Amino acid sequence: MSHTTPTVVVDSGASVIEGAEMNANELADKLEQGHWEGGTREQAATMLRQQQEKLTKYELRHVVQRDRIAILEMQHKQQQAEIEALKAKTLTDDEIIEIWCGMETDTGEQNIDFARAILRKAQDK
Repeated sequence: MSHTTPTVVVDSGASVIEGAEMNANELADKLEQGHWEGGTREQAATMLRQQQEKLTKYELRHVVQRDRIAILEMQHKQQQAEIEALKAKTLTDDEIIEIWCGMETDTGEQNIDFARAILRKAQDK
């Protein structure tokens, strides 16, 4: 007589042993009640080990996803800081008008001077 290892297939959080689908809680209930027909301790141990393996995989995925979220949050904060820095360097209309009104003449050279004055003001911010 040959001895075969019980086949246990884990799918969607449940295990199947010889055609009986059962999750870990149902198995625990049957073992506590002492009436798990057709099952052996080896089959129960195999089922529980496979379910633990699947749980461990889910936990590892969770850790990886949590780490990825932390990286994305850090990148988001950095981008927000860069946006705020750019906003701070933006001149208001009033500041631009103030610079324009300080110009002495209305020539082509004045436009260049105006542009330089705008750039200096933005760099000072």
